[in-house]
Amino acid sequence: MKKSIISFSILILLSVQLLVAQQKKDSTLIQLSDIEVSANSKKLYSEMGRILTIIDKAEISKSAISSLDQLLDYVAGVDIRQRGTNSIQADISVRGGSFDQVLVLLNGVNITDPQTGHFNLDIPLNLSDISRIEILQGSSARVLGPNAFSGAINIVTENNAKHALNAELVTGSYNYFGQAVSGNISNDKVNTFASISHKSSSGYMEFTDFELSNAYINSVINTKNVGKFNFQLAAQQKGFGANSFYSLKYPNQYEATKTFLSSGNWSMTKDKLIIVAQTSWRRHFDRFELYRDSITVKPSKYTHNYHLTDIINGKTSASYLSNFGKTTIGIDIRNEHVFSNKLGLTMDSMAVPFETNKFYDKSYNRLVSTVIIDHSVSLGNWYMSMGAASTYCKDFKFSNYGGIDFGYSFNEDIKVYASANSATRLPTFTDLFLVSSVQKGNINLKPEQSKTVETGMKINKAQWKLNFAVFYRMGLNVIDWIKPESSSIKYEASNLAEVNTTGGDLGAEYSFKESFLKKIAVSYSYLQMDKKAEGFDSKYALDYLKHKAIIKIDHRIWYKLSASWNAGYFVRSGNYDANTNPAVGSLAQITDYKPYFMIDSRLLWSTYQFDIFADANNILNENYADNGGIPQPGRTINVGVRLKLK
Repeated sequence: MKKSIISFSILILLSVQLLVAQQKKDSTLIQLSDIEVSANSKKLYSEMGRILTIIDKAEISKSAISSLDQLLDYVAGVDIRQRGTNSIQADISVRGGSFDQVLVLLNGVNITDPQTGHFNLDIPLNLSDISRIEILQGSSARVLGPNAFSGAINIVTENNAKHALNAELVTGSYNYFGQAVSGNISNDKVNTFASISHKSSSGYMEFTDFELSNAYINSVINTKNVGKFNFQLAAQQKGFGANSFYSLKYPNQYEATKTFLSSGNWSMTKDKLIIVAQTSWRRHFDRFELYRDSITVKPSKYTHNYHLTDIINGKTSASYLSNFGKTTIGIDIRNEHVFSNKLGLTMDSMAVPFETNKFYDKSYNRLVSTVIIDHSVSLGNWYMSMGAASTYCKDFKFSNYGGIDFGYSFNEDIKVYASANSATRLPTFTDLFLVSSVQKGNINLKPEQSKTVETGMKINKAQWKLNFAVFYRMGLNVIDWIKPESSSIKYEASNLAEVNTTGGDLGAEYSFKESFLKKIAVSYSYLQMDKKAEGFDSKYALDYLKHKAIIKIDHRIWYKLSASWNAGYFVRSGNYDANTNPAVGSLAQITDYKPYFMIDSRLLWSTYQFDIFADANNILNENYADNGGIPQPGRTINVGVRLKLK
């Protein structure tokens, strides 16, 4: 059956080639910048066949936020489940998928963590380093590979063509203090951007203190004869109080992580042939303390969790442009490995780096290979893209998937589209192996599968934009952590039979001319999930953001002073166990999530050489929780200044 799917997809591609061959030779060709994924500034996915949300530098600078997770929280269709502030730890979900089902890229480099999606936002950047964020909602696995199950996010760093030096200083509630310095040096051939940043806080409640440091450098080299090269190096060190993060029973948890990333990308265009090659290495250290050493004495039988993951990734693709359209063939080889004292199979002991007398005694390795073929073509007002992919991993054998996107442009302003795509996701190391006082992994898990159909419309006029989309996703073998509602203490990883999702997104934006109002944007997202999951408590997949309504307003106040407002209404479906002292035979205290209303605002005085800003978050001082009953901060105030020397 799987082989027949691939054969059928290839047959369709050949049929399209023959059909297009009958068209005139001046048929419109697909533009490379619409669909290429690489470490340069190309877009994540074609906007002809899907809706691609882009948050640009101007919007980032005006928003009353200090971290990436706060920014994404006001995007339609995206659900940010925060455990702490300032991207200390937040889970990202797209269209009701779990935090493990979103592919995260940095300048086109896959940085998704195979240990757990909890680390996917361990991104070694300050928010001011980001030039734009591209958000693709819905399956994109046939182009981006496995794990782009419910969506993908590409973070693009600053890449100015001019010399620049920026410095930022921020302070505020809960003894928050942040500093950042970044700069850009360039000439005709080489452009280099670098940044360092640090922030810390005593925490908005007990055991929520944190300290975080980032270092990042990106260099682009343009040559006349051998193409373009892009290199990036990054490091992050983070430590934070994890109050009740993984169980309300343990309020004094602590976690410390270190992340290192290096990558190289090469691309060259020769006549109608485009070749791209990329290699990357990501290393992530994690130490988790259920009993924080500096706060309490842990039981003698208890040991901290230590993990070291390494991901080595190599990929290459070749695209050919012709009167038939654009045909791309690519291969992606990714080796994922973990050393741990909790995850994997038994091995000889190995010392834990950065620790004294601590040892790994487990490990696990898997090699994941993916081959893709994709074809895109424009014929008059019509656009079509189709492709197929096959992923092989020894432990899970072959996974085959693919899809097709259609688009039609009535004119330059109005476009409609429809798509049908399938996807797969491999279990994380945590899904497979974790055994703790509250969780138990399952080595017999199967990969998740999904099929998604979607249709929508995009209208872009001079001053206003409108888009809407409706979709239906059929999920099979979806992985979740569950336990019977009656007496079980531990959540166990399991493949649910089916998780089907119906949803829609609606967005409108109007930009004013010659008015104190600059822009008004509204959006609404709706989800309904149909799950065969009666009789047990779910930790993740059964909780989702059912309603999300957002309004954003930017306006001028006086001279260089402006204000921006974000308001959102959030209704989460699902519940959590509020029992802080579970024991064998005790009943769960199932508590429903409560709707909440948020208002954030930023006052900004902006000149050519400096910005002065003041942020107010959760102005209404709402008492709310995103995840498992962990309370989030009340009203907070931050003020800052940013120097811009060019």
